[in-house]
Amino acid sequence: MQIWAIIVDSFREARAKKLFWALLAISTLVAGAMACVGFDENGWSFFFGAVKKPDALFRSGTQAAESIIGAIVSSVLVGTYIGWVGVVICLIGTAGMFPSLLERGAVDVVVSKPLPRSLLFLGKYTGSLVFVLVQSAYFVLLTLVVLRFQLGRWLWPFLWAIPLLVLSFSYIYCVCVLAAVCTRRALSSLIYCLVFWVGAFGIAELEINIGTQEAAQGSSVVVPWSERGSLGKISYMMHFVSPKPSDIPIILSRQLGAMGFKDTAVAMMPGDAGLISADMIADLDIEERRQDEISPTFSIGSSLAFEAVILLIACCIFARRDF
Repeated sequence: MQIWAIIVDSFREARAKKLFWALLAISTLVAGAMACVGFDENGWSFFFGAVKKPDALFRSGTQAAESIIGAIVSSVLVGTYIGWVGVVICLIGTAGMFPSLLERGAVDVVVSKPLPRSLLFLGKYTGSLVFVLVQSAYFVLLTLVVLRFQLGRWLWPFLWAIPLLVLSFSYIYCVCVLAAVCTRRALSSLIYCLVFWVGAFGIAELEINIGTQEAAQGSSVVVPWSERGSLGKISYMMHFVSPKPSDIPIILSRQLGAMGFKDTAVAMMPGDAGLISADMIADLDIEERRQDEISPTFSIGSSLAFEAVILLIACCIFARRDF
């Protein structure tokens, strides 16, 4: 009951901030914008049917339309809106939780209670994740209803976005918590967290550019360890131990059965219009094969292992510090 009380109190603290309601409002606007786009037997329409565009590819009920919509939802909505904008807003909304707990006067009252500091730490951390869980669930469920009316059926695999988005946030938030325990300042912890977040994406891009370029013409885009150079081995190890939030949209795309980059580009950009070249097709094919090599088990497992180590360090500092 004490742990549950801490979790509920942490969620209420986050909910009391205006950012909680601002994020809900933004999610509603995004879902409303999605609802403006519809599909029928002739193609698609905008502004609830006010503007119609005949297109055989986007006819309602076709597998191609569902695949492309799945690609748009997983890459644009999840990868861009929630994966970037939503995470930043949630970080701003939760970055002050631990610093406020560690303020002089407040922490003295909390740690004096008959509750182990480790449980207090985990309860506070879980409360922050509940904040993100509510935001993610609201957006995903609202979007799911919109997709139901657009596609004519329920896209139930889209529900996987809820736990995946919470996971993606937790990969980064653990660093924010560690910085907060060390500095006791919300702004400093947020800055350290955002720098680390950018660094995690930078490491992933480094691994793509260095670790796979030698296999661009082969059957696999993953270069074996024995064939890597010194820089390639360094990039591989950095990517191995670091969290992988950039893999979340790719994992969700598989659950949705979304169309790959190459097929989507070919379908949406006619070849005779000169909008897509053979080199671009080759690059998209390499990117698609690289994504096929991503293992959800390894990606999520290694990221959770990193998160567990960071949380263990933060928890030890919190438990041993003399307040």
